[in-house]
Amino acid sequence: MTATYRLQLPLLIITYVIFSSQTVIVNADESTIDSRMNQKIIIGPNHINAYPGETIQFPCIVSKQSNAIVTWCWNDFCTLGKTQLLRHETTSHGIIRIYQYTAYPRFQLSINERLNHYNLSIVHVSNKDEGIFQCQVQRTMNAHEARSERVRLTIITPPNGQPTLILPNMPLKQGQSTNITCLSTPSKPASKLLLYKNEQIITREPSTKVTYELDIKTKKNLTKLVYTINDLDSTWDNALIRCEQIYEYGSSFSKDVSERIQVHYKPKARIESQNRYPLTVNSTATFRCIVSGNPEPQFSWFANSMDLTTLTSSIISIPLSKQVHNHTIGCTATNSIGTTNTSIRLLIRYAPTFIVQPPKFVILDSNNKLSDPVIIRCLVDSFPRARISWYRYGEKLAEGSSFNLINITTREQQGLYSYRIETDGFETITDDFIIYFKGKPLIYIQESKHYRSLQTREFECQVYSSSPILKISWRLNDDSIESTDKSLISTTCDDYSCTSKLLYNHRRSFSTVNNLNRLSCIAENEFGIEQSRLYQINSFEDSSPIFIPIICSIFLLIVILSIGIVYCSCRAKQRKKHSMKKLPIVYDAHYSINELIKDVGCLQTSDFRTCNPSLTDNDELSLKIDQTKLEPTDRLLASLFTNNSNNNNTKKLMDNLSNESSINSSGFHSKSTTTTFNNEYSPRLAEITDYTFSGISPLYTTQYQMNV
Repeated sequence: MTATYRLQLPLLIITYVIFSSQTVIVNADESTIDSRMNQKIIIGPNHINAYPGETIQFPCIVSKQSNAIVTWCWNDFCTLGKTQLLRHETTSHGIIRIYQYTAYPRFQLSINERLNHYNLSIVHVSNKDEGIFQCQVQRTMNAHEARSERVRLTIITPPNGQPTLILPNMPLKQGQSTNITCLSTPSKPASKLLLYKNEQIITREPSTKVTYELDIKTKKNLTKLVYTINDLDSTWDNALIRCEQIYEYGSSFSKDVSERIQVHYKPKARIESQNRYPLTVNSTATFRCIVSGNPEPQFSWFANSMDLTTLTSSIISIPLSKQVHNHTIGCTATNSIGTTNTSIRLLIRYAPTFIVQPPKFVILDSNNKLSDPVIIRCLVDSFPRARISWYRYGEKLAEGSSFNLINITTREQQGLYSYRIETDGFETITDDFIIYFKGKPLIYIQESKHYRSLQTREFECQVYSSSPILKISWRLNDDSIESTDKSLISTTCDDYSCTSKLLYNHRRSFSTVNNLNRLSCIAENEFGIEQSRLYQINSFEDSSPIFIPIICSIFLLIVILSIGIVYCSCRAKQRKKHSMKKLPIVYDAHYSINELIKDVGCLQTSDFRTCNPSLTDNDELSLKIDQTKLEPTDRLLASLFTNNSNNNNTKKLMDNLSNESSINSSGFHSKSTTTTFNNEYSPRLAEITDYTFSGISPLYTTQYQMNV
């Protein structure tokens, strides 16, 4: 056996070496192949929808090895058979060879080897050509295969009519189940169906079922939509049902058909209030019964306290009172499907009234401790419900319709108690009651607020007792008061109380206002004598004599201040008037010689009013010409009228007169073509004018305009 092992060992070594070398070579070849793998589909085909008879083309541009073969697959059948060359087409991108498949004459393969184009064309497509197409590059020794995406060729046939809507027999009844069916017209591919109710889509699961059927002869699809209504109600009555068929291929297509359905349902009824809430007594409430149904229902009114069967109107008016509060009113609607009742409750607001009113006087016996505790009740009828509270001297003790006196055990707790009844929308009711322990009288003293004047004041003494009151008296500063001209005492009594009133003259009873006046009331019954608390009387005097002088002084001061203000304003106006600057008279080229002579004569006589009667005291000349200036002016005028033979002298005198006038006008020159007065000016055109005076013609010639 050892010899056999020695003979096999070299053979095993040789086999291992050969196998290792082959493995290295195979790995090297695989790495070389992977490094050279570059086959791929650059541009592949897309889905195509085509009408029958059209010519379509699937593109396929590849990157492949030179020895790789490109083939087309149809419905996963990648051997379409042999091809034959039909023709060559020469283009700028190279030669295109067009081959025809022998088994499928309408299938053509266009090859451009320069650009690696391998396009598949189908001439005059038909329903038989539909299917899945794919372009692929076969595997070679040096490269893997490459495949395009699978695309579909669809031959489209649009629908040529409107859909069909199938409804059950009308009318339908409430509560039953029914189907609504919508059928499309045949098309290829199948159309889409939508179902609407009053323009709202109702195609929803699980009530909707869509099925597709194929017509074997025409190879067209039929879409069927069935909608199931499980429980018909009033919302379906007179509803518009619309079926719409949508074809999304080729040119846009959308058609619909609609129809209304009728449903008989149980009547609906509701009562509508036509009132302003809240309802109150001594008023009238109006209600309206609104009913609907198919068939048209009949209605009637009903109430739990009134007979309304004879009313046929849909509107009813009911007089409101406390007796109809919380009562029910309603209406009934009836048709062939059923009957419906509806009602409302009348809630009427009314003021509280006592059912059980607390007593005015409650007597307790502190000696009888075995008796049951006393409970005071207050029951009130009102709407809304009243809130009852119990008080003593403004402090709340309890709430509710009953007040338990179990904790009131001593005479110190007796006295005046009160209760308050509060109802929303109504005034609060407040009243007092007395809790009294058997024994001496219970006394309260107070001053009457309704009877108080400067001369007379009134006080009341309220005495409570379970036994007859023997005597009531008044004391002022420990002195007894009797009925006199200074005071008047009157007493009235009922079952458990007496009221004594003291009416006295204030000024006669008290000598000075500084006296300390204390008033008290004393009452007596069979258990003894009881005195009230001392009442402090505050004296007051009439304050009107003090207010009258103060008011008069204020009024006099206001008058004096008003006079002073008026006087100061008048003085200020006069000073302002005297301080105004008086403007001078300006003799310009418009001022005539006649007016100048007239003014000079008036100035010489110092009588302005004779020359100008309309002149007032306020209309004085702005500038009074001095007498020294009037004389040379007069002399100039005299020379002017006497020496009229010498024209040169005349011209000289007129110039001098103009200069005199210019000097008297405080710097305003009459020879200027611009006249300034009160800070205003007006330009004038220079012109040559001849003027005649007193028959002398021409007397003076100047280029400045003058008025004569």
